[in-house]
Amino acid sequence: MASSVARRVAQRVLASPAASAAARAAWSAGQPTPETHPDLLQPGELLPGLAAAEFAARRAALAALLPPGAVALLPAAPITYMAGVIPYPFRQSADFLYLTGITQPYALAVLDCEARYRLFVPDADAWRETWDGARLSTDAALEVFGADEALPLSQMPAELGPQLAEATSILIDTEAPDQRGCAVRSLPAFQEAAKQHRVMPLRPLTHRLRWRKSPAELALMRRSAQLASAAMTQCMQQSQPGVHEHQLAASFEYQCKAGGAQRLAYPSVVAGGPDACTIHYSRNDKAIAGDQMVLLDGGCELHGYCSDVTRTWPVGGKYSGAQRAVYEAVLEVHQACLDLCQPGATLRQLHHVSVRLLADALAQLGVVRGRSASDIMQGTVRRFYPHSVGHWLGLDTHDSSTMSHDRPLEPGVADD
Repeated sequence: MASSVARRVAQRVLASPAASAAARAAWSAGQPTPETHPDLLQPGELLPGLAAAEFAARRAALAALLPPGAVALLPAAPITYMAGVIPYPFRQSADFLYLTGITQPYALAVLDCEARYRLFVPDADAWRETWDGARLSTDAALEVFGADEALPLSQMPAELGPQLAEATSILIDTEAPDQRGCAVRSLPAFQEAAKQHRVMPLRPLTHRLRWRKSPAELALMRRSAQLASAAMTQCMQQSQPGVHEHQLAASFEYQCKAGGAQRLAYPSVVAGGPDACTIHYSRNDKAIAGDQMVLLDGGCELHGYCSDVTRTWPVGGKYSGAQRAVYEAVLEVHQACLDLCQPGATLRQLHHVSVRLLADALAQLGVVRGRSASDIMQGTVRRFYPHSVGHWLGLDTHDSSTMSHDRPLEPGVADD
């Protein structure tokens, strides 16, 4: 009740002639701003810990990578619906979020090689806002998000068509679908450019920029990892013979969100016994016996930035002899790979080291009898280790997927 009264008072104040355009824009941004959420955002921030100036620098860096005369198109992520009516929780496109700081749907960012930044935003619709809440306005696009020009989406075909017709090339995420109300691919100028082979993939450029994190990004990633680690520790403490996989999954999600995470980074894998060998096990549907191990592979997303943590422990609190031997062997390989995570090393090199060391461990443990470590490394190891040692991490759990695993690590690069 108090919050609704405060909002009505604020709306009356902002409607007065004395209210500045910037103040009015802050309340029509459709997402938290320093004015509406001073407990969450510092002055000048678009997302917690991330200043508007950082997003502007990212756009300038992308513009510098564009070919002369090119234009980049970045649509917001589409909304997905349950039964065509009820929206699923919205998650923004990583590239769009990285360059704009906007967490809402129904928007299109346009950037040219001179870093001119246009935003197309939802048309004003009081009835729609009755259902969905405040939406991004043209005033907020200019005053809050730093656009050079802001227009309603209804004007997109007329305003954007000529720019696309003149562009030497159009860069867009060629693998992402159009969103309802922002079907840029249906524009005649875009279709003509596609026929002329002037449409190019944008991901290689945005992934190159996203691959190396700023200090502010790394701080968010550390906090995301801390939340996931604390939640996992809580799950360990709750474990006892007969605990159900879904109970641990629910506890992990609750602890992450109670700590401030907006969502899980991916569906948690909580696998007891032999199901731990299923990489993407997701049923989480059984009780775990007291003599079994449980694997929890989980992570959370904090203001866009993902964590990814996997640990295995005995549900009954004590390892058997065989369980401890395997656990300690894997732990040694894990630590050896961590020690090699230095500038100049590559993910592929780390993977090869992990394969060799795990093959040695399998031979020493006698898991594969009558085979040398070199023989195991040539093929048998894939029965036990069919995946890679890691992947890039950031705004997506598998971040910057176009970046090669042969690229040397650099300061600011995060892998899992």
